[in-house]
Amino acid sequence: MFEYKKGNSFLHRCPATFKIIFIPLINIVFLFLPYYFIAALVLLQFILAFALHFTVKEIYKDLRPVIYYGLLLFLLQFNLQNVRETLLILLKLLCIMQSASLTFKTSSPLQIREGVASIESFFCRLIRKKPAYTFTNALSLFIIFIPMLSRVWEEAKKAWLIRGGKKGIKMYSALLPVLFSVGMKKAYNMARAVAIRSITQ
Repeated sequence: MFEYKKGNSFLHRCPATFKIIFIPLINIVFLFLPYYFIAALVLLQFILAFALHFTVKEIYKDLRPVIYYGLLLFLLQFNLQNVRETLLILLKLLCIMQSASLTFKTSSPLQIREGVASIESFFCRLIRKKPAYTFTNALSLFIIFIPMLSRVWEEAKKAWLIRGGKKGIKMYSALLPVLFSVGMKKAYNMARAVAIRSITQ
């Protein structure tokens, strides 16, 4: 989920700082406009994703939480008015998730870190304060952690299925502790690496 995909498109070459600032702003503007503007933006995002050679599987992996959430919401609907409201909510969520996907898939973790660092440095200069990059380091770890956890989960699930395991409650009960354990270990190692790097700088 939200894994960087190498490429040489205009969006890949676009500075990460620009994407971090303006893509969310575009989303915020569209969220306050009528639903057909949001629907048009979602359609354009899908067209752009395919133009960047993202596969259906890659797009599905990034949008899977919205799909599951949408199914859950529809199961709880009892009248047409609620269905319309739910569709609008899902359109907004699709818009946000697709924007996040386009940003992360066309920006490496290092580019995102440098983009966030440049923004933090700019604000620190405004208030005449030396940047410590505490926020940058914390956000960078969080950003890296999302695709890393997704990758660990996919690897664990693949190993489970190769060994003859079946999808179901038993799989989740067996693999979730593994995900938690491996995730905590990787998070600890990343935090130590950032701390050591901060000391040596």
